[in-house]
Amino acid sequence: MKYLFLSLFISFITIGIKAQYVGLSNKEIFKLKKIIKHNNTAQKYYASFKKTVDEALNQNPNPVDTVVSEGHLATDPKKILTVRSLKDIDKIYALAIAYRIENDTFYLHKLIEFISAWALVNKPRGNPINDSKFEDLFTAYDLTKNNIPLEQKKIIDGWLMNMAGEEIKTGTNKAKTTSFNNWNSHRLKVIGCIAYVLDNDGYKKYIDEELPVQIEKNLLPDGSGFDFLERDALHYHVYTLEPLISLATVLKRATGKDYYSYISPSGASINKSISFLIPYVTGEKTHGEFVHSKSSFDKKRADNKEATFEIGANFKPSHGIPVISQAAYFHPSYIKVVRKVIHNKNKYPDWQSVLNAAKK
Repeated sequence: MKYLFLSLFISFITIGIKAQYVGLSNKEIFKLKKIIKHNNTAQKYYASFKKTVDEALNQNPNPVDTVVSEGHLATDPKKILTVRSLKDIDKIYALAIAYRIENDTFYLHKLIEFISAWALVNKPRGNPINDSKFEDLFTAYDLTKNNIPLEQKKIIDGWLMNMAGEEIKTGTNKAKTTSFNNWNSHRLKVIGCIAYVLDNDGYKKYIDEELPVQIEKNLLPDGSGFDFLERDALHYHVYTLEPLISLATVLKRATGKDYYSYISPSGASINKSISFLIPYVTGEKTHGEFVHSKSSFDKKRADNKEATFEIGANFKPSHGIPVISQAAYFHPSYIKVVRKVIHNKNKYPDWQSVLNAAKK
């Protein structure tokens, strides 16, 4: 009888425990702790997060009803307000990392305060470029969801389900360019992250059906892609690859399916598109950005003197580093490119490389 009671108790406390594929599993957190403990560079990255946490503990959340980013110039007051509010996401991510490393419930309580505030105030509009800003929040919630009380979880889960639902509605018009350009890559990433954070089978099925189609339509067999040709900018080639690799990483971890290496019927693949980018990141090739862009908004940003949008300016190799570091999860040798370009010989030249190591 004693053993039956113990078995029932263990079953009870594990109800609601969900796997973590967007964030890190308990085993991976243990590995992350070891890396931070024994590697000076990783310790410095973590110290930076702790600095953000220390500041956040004395601050209040600053959520906005509507995220305003896509199609707005940097000088737009509404976008300026959004940029200021989205600093909360950095705080939420730092709080999640610190909580999982140190297990200090004070960090958890503050994280719950911040995420709950956003869940109560923000109203998803089905705009993936705006919703994509929440990727680190998705990760933070996935890292901590099993430790958050049910009452707060219901509020946060409801918000995320609303966000995914609005994104699915947005993708119904297949005749629009946004159904296969970078816009759609971000849309699928948002839905996919939410699918695995919430363990929602319907959203998972949607991604399984839509991601191969996006790879086929968005990327080209020679490694370039629709966004590169449409905007004449590697900036947008990177911008469509980042969400695709984020999603491919989640799916590889959750299902074992390797969409990074998947080759579409036309011969396109994420892997080929990263290979296409690498010579521009290493400096072997150069490309004058936005010269023949078909988007009038690109000219507006250039006229507004916004950084990285100067027409004709060469693509900066450093702008490709984040996506190459992401790709190193699938091809560890790419970390050599990261080290070379940013002139960092450390074992872990950036935080992403630390995460890649913890996930292996």
